[in-house]
Amino acid sequence: MAKLKSGALLPPEYRSLLSKFEAEERAKVESIFQKALQAARDVTIGNLWEQPELAVSYWILLLSGVNLEEEMEIAQALLIWKAFSAKDSALVLCVPHSDRDQFKCCSSHFGVVKTPSLVFSDSRDMYGYIKIDPQLLFNLAGKKGGLQRFLTEIHSSIENHNSLRGIENQLRTERFWSGLKLVYAEVKDLISINLGK
Repeated sequence: MAKLKSGALLPPEYRSLLSKFEAEERAKVESIFQKALQAARDVTIGNLWEQPELAVSYWILLLSGVNLEEEMEIAQALLIWKAFSAKDSALVLCVPHSDRDQFKCCSSHFGVVKTPSLVFSDSRDMYGYIKIDPQLLFNLAGKKGGLQRFLTEIHSSIENHNSLRGIENQLRTERFWSGLKLVYAEVKDLISINLGK
């Protein structure tokens, strides 16, 4: 069976078409097929979203897998918050390690090493973003309603046209974290901020 350089198998109808070309023309056509197939496989942050026009905030939870109970509790809390609180004004993706292309795109873009990690932004391309490390997610999930209150406060700030810089300033205060029953000194190193270009 004919293969492209990437190792992708060509469907029978393409192989039949290619058999009609001379070697030089065939190489050109195979190159075009390869570029088209690669373009179809390329994953970017911006093309992960469905119906982006209604959202004001974008959230991606990167997970090790669906068989880890603590991670699933965080994912469940995030999805319930989206469904009942934020609705169409927020878009949420849960990307397990098994979704290889999406996970690789996200972990590379956001510099995620440990999971679960939550990343949020006020733009669909997420050039500027704030990343919450696993320990802070576990701390928030360990407080009754803590994760939902965190998500709601951040989302409300974005809805009120607060910039990521403004949200960073919020997150760098004792007042914000005391409302969530956490101590700022204990969580400050668990937040990463990249304000983009």
